[in-house]
Amino acid sequence: MCKIIYNPDNVKTEIINKRGKIKTLRKYHMTPEEMIRNRKKWLIDVKDVDKEIRSLAHRHFFNPYRRGIYYYQIQTLFLLGANEWHSFSDILSRLESYTSDILLSVSAIKKYGYKDAWEKFKGKSKRLCGVRCRDYMGRIMENFELCQRLSMSNPYGYKLHQVCSAIDVKRVDMKGFAQGAYFYRLSTYNSMKKSLPIKDFSGFTFPSHEGRYLSYKFIGTIIAKDKVIKNGVIV
Repeated sequence: MCKIIYNPDNVKTEIINKRGKIKTLRKYHMTPEEMIRNRKKWLIDVKDVDKEIRSLAHRHFFNPYRRGIYYYQIQTLFLLGANEWHSFSDILSRLESYTSDILLSVSAIKKYGYKDAWEKFKGKSKRLCGVRCRDYMGRIMENFELCQRLSMSNPYGYKLHQVCSAIDVKRVDMKGFAQGAYFYRLSTYNSMKKSLPIKDFSGFTFPSHEGRYLSYKFIGTIIAKDKVIKNGVIV
């Protein structure tokens, strides 16, 4: 059974990754002091957000990431409405409008040549030598998947887990979408124990070569048409 084995006490210690190489464990968690500080900053950010939108998220939630694309994507799901499914097209539209209002500093404009956070993100060069060469839309989708990770070596979603929240992904068959249509949800809970991510593929027909998505190493729940895998175990 898969369990979260990331331990803040082990940061900077050496581990052996899945490729058999020695790796120094990075810090992926917030300290108690950082949690207090980040919550205060976030409350300032959302002071003008409609109370009904704010009430959709559990009181334990706040955006745990530093200002950057992870923060903006989580914030977009919060602004659209926590604990509700949102289509990728709606997310993309809201993310663009939200980050277009975030102006860069004069020094950043000179350095990057972009005037706002959206232009900077969209204009970022693709990883030409990377295994996966994605455009800006592909990077947004990939970031949501990274925020589901609670593994030991790269638990990008651990900070969300600390605020009793998780990113859920749903993929469904839809006419005009050869690879399926994607929906995302920011789920917030009343405890860390419950805040595990969900991959819902029950409405999608996988090509035979895409069985790899049904990972038994995924910490969380994977829902397929014929089975449910929870923390690596079929239930």
